[in-house]
Amino acid sequence: MLQQLEIDRGIMHSGVWLSLMTLTALTVLMAAQRPEVFTLMVHHGRILTALNSSVSLACELSPLFNAEPLEVRWYRSGDFDKPALLYRDHKIQAAPVDPRYKGRVSLTGGLDRGNVSLRLERVTLEDGGEYVCRVSNAQWYEKASVFLTVKVLGGTPVVSVAEARGGGGRVNVTCSSEGWSPYPTLTWRNKEGTEIRNGREVLNTPDPQGLVRISSWMLYAPSDTDWLSCTVSLSEEEKKESRILPRAPTEGFVRVSTSKKMANGNDKTESTETPEEETALAGECGTQTAKETTTQCVPKEWGEVKRFKVDITLDPKPGHPYLQVSPNRKKVYYKTSKEPNVSTAPHVLSEDKFSSGQIYWEVVVRNGGIFNSFLGEKQSWYVGVATDTATLTTGVVPLTPQNGFWVFTFKKEKGYCVSDDPQMPVSGNESPSVLSDVSADILTTLGVFLDCDRQMISFYDADSKVHLYSLFNVVSSNTFFAVFSPGLRDTCPLTVK
Repeated sequence: MLQQLEIDRGIMHSGVWLSLMTLTALTVLMAAQRPEVFTLMVHHGRILTALNSSVSLACELSPLFNAEPLEVRWYRSGDFDKPALLYRDHKIQAAPVDPRYKGRVSLTGGLDRGNVSLRLERVTLEDGGEYVCRVSNAQWYEKASVFLTVKVLGGTPVVSVAEARGGGGRVNVTCSSEGWSPYPTLTWRNKEGTEIRNGREVLNTPDPQGLVRISSWMLYAPSDTDWLSCTVSLSEEEKKESRILPRAPTEGFVRVSTSKKMANGNDKTESTETPEEETALAGECGTQTAKETTTQCVPKEWGEVKRFKVDITLDPKPGHPYLQVSPNRKKVYYKTSKEPNVSTAPHVLSEDKFSSGQIYWEVVVRNGGIFNSFLGEKQSWYVGVATDTATLTTGVVPLTPQNGFWVFTFKKEKGYCVSDDPQMPVSGNESPSVLSDVSADILTTLGVFLDCDRQMISFYDADSKVHLYSLFNVVSSNTFFAVFSPGLRDTCPLTVK
């Protein structure tokens, strides 16, 4: 028995000794085979990673040998002298390095095995692009590029429909979504799931942050039961979809005459159809040109809309140091026009919140008479509806559908727009979604009508009782708020009537 134990111990010691000898031999071999010339092996094609994730940019020596005595430099294309990471003299150097990568980069380990891959933590949108892996010794250097793309899933597509110019039973359907990276794919499908390619146009527009806004429009001749879907996607698993029934927004709508301010200053009401024609056209949505008085599409008769008027009060704590709400919670304005440089207007929500039914309120957006002379003219404002997702945002954010805001806005240098990015001008017949021409000289009180159940928002010139614009099929929400912004550094107030 003792003899057998001694044999086993001898075999075990022999195995350990053999393993140590093998490892030593491999180390010596790799050191002995350290070539003067080598190449780098990297990932071919783009490396995709999500925002705020961690990613490894692979780079290895070929042939494999110990890279510890070498210099390893990872840098952005064109930034050789400001690398993301620099390894030299057997350690990672603290300088010179790009401060954007401080505390976020490391080598994955395995330098002794020829692995010089870069590990990048907490990926930002700015991290996307070309990276260069450069390895050098006293006699030779080699470099190779790795391309990183940061994936960002954009917002739910916003789909709208308007009657096509020239009629013929066709409609102009538009779809847009913002905040994507990389360039997404937009697909139209009918109710059978068949992709629609004919007659469509698709436009990709990068923004200053490097994200992409995609939009598409097409002419479509639907039947009464047709619906369309617009899907924006990065892959089969990463996509956002919206659907619309092209004739659904017109249900319950009526053809009405519009009021137009004439050159002599008098208001004149005109109708381009006989009563029989108006009855036949009831339920269809029309557009109007900037120079002609035509009928337009409104959710309800003006008298019906007024019946839903509610008393709105503002949240007394707007959450912005330069924004002031009056003691009666009916006015909001900037405390000073000398606020430090900012590019996005702050806002305040209503204390009231709505989850069902129909609601209407009015906001004075332009003071007249002596008040206008004393306070000056407003330079900008934003008025509309915010969904419950807007309450999840912190700080000042753009008032766009992606952030949960659906607003009608005025900027003196641009005129009137509806919420989108870039914003859709409400200035006549240049856009298929435009329903009315708006004059800055006559819009004093803006009316807002919200149908929570149908997810529909309409805006009115409350003084002349004219429908200005409607947003259909807005993102479904359990809770809605009224939203108000007096603009940027504008001390003239917005007033809830």
